[in-house]
Amino acid sequence: METSRHLLFFFFLPAVLALALIADAETNAGDAAAMRALSRSLGADRALGWSASSDPCDWRHVTCVDGRVTAIQIGNQSIVGTLPPELPNLTALTRLELQSNGIFGELPSLAGLSSLQTLFLHDNDFDFIPSGFFSGLTSLTTVYLDNNPFQSWEIPESLRDSGGLVNFSANSANVTGSVPNFFATAFPSLNLLALAFNSLTGQIHASFAGTGIRSLWLNNQMGSSLSGGIAVVHNMTGLEELWLHSNSFNGPLPDFSGLTKLRDLQLRDNQFTGPVPSSLTSLKSLAKLTLTNNLLQGPVPVFPVSVKDLDLDPKSESFCLQKPGIPCDPRVDVLLSIASSFGYPLRFRTIGRE
Repeated sequence: METSRHLLFFFFLPAVLALALIADAETNAGDAAAMRALSRSLGADRALGWSASSDPCDWRHVTCVDGRVTAIQIGNQSIVGTLPPELPNLTALTRLELQSNGIFGELPSLAGLSSLQTLFLHDNDFDFIPSGFFSGLTSLTTVYLDNNPFQSWEIPESLRDSGGLVNFSANSANVTGSVPNFFATAFPSLNLLALAFNSLTGQIHASFAGTGIRSLWLNNQMGSSLSGGIAVVHNMTGLEELWLHSNSFNGPLPDFSGLTKLRDLQLRDNQFTGPVPSSLTSLKSLAKLTLTNNLLQGPVPVFPVSVKDLDLDPKSESFCLQKPGIPCDPRVDVLLSIASSFGYPLRFRTIGRE
């Protein structure tokens, strides 16, 4: 019997030691200090029940692996406060989800958090992004910064470090400058680029041709807004959503025949000229289209019933007639043919207008 007890003791000893090691691992000193600083800054002891006397790995909405904090998921918790400078010390962090709270003040730099994959900061009151914020975030795939009252800022070159970026959204985030062309060259897996309701200027760079972006939102730029032609769109064959409305884009509409996945196209409130191409009216995937308040010419186009949501007011354009499907006078067609050789410039915008 005594021998059996000894055997049982030696059998269970490794398991007991393993549990002891895990218990020790739960109290990583650096992570615990950073989490307690975060709790104080956010008042999370009251809002979330994060007790200063308990281990942070036991807190609600916190995930740990081997004693390291890997996820903080406290979105939509009515939290009000600031972020502490100790936050970047959580070097094993993979998910930081703070969205839809009342967190304000300056964002601390997250430079060097090489494991961080998901960053949700949208719908808060952050007012400043430091210049090195994205440096070294080599695992980052998803970023949402929307609806924060940031001081004006340009998207930094350091974002290139995040080569696996899939989703980048910064609508209503006071972004200025041009749309960086590295969004087209540095991120082969990019699906979503959303930069609406900012103060961007310039044109869509030709390097965007051939990218696999599915959703591109550049609508409602304030100030000088985005301008130039959109011929580059012809080769963005992965597009499903293209929102360019409320800018200063001009010139003819491109050939849409290769955009066989495009279902939502919003181009209203620009300065597009020339006829609506047949490649658009015959696009089978299209379900939503806005064209009102441009300078479109030629006949009023007819779209199939599959376009269930159509915004096109002929009175807001330069069509030769106001009724859909009726061809223009042959003399108007000749003039439009001449204008096409010049790219349908704005000075010819009234050709054949009824």
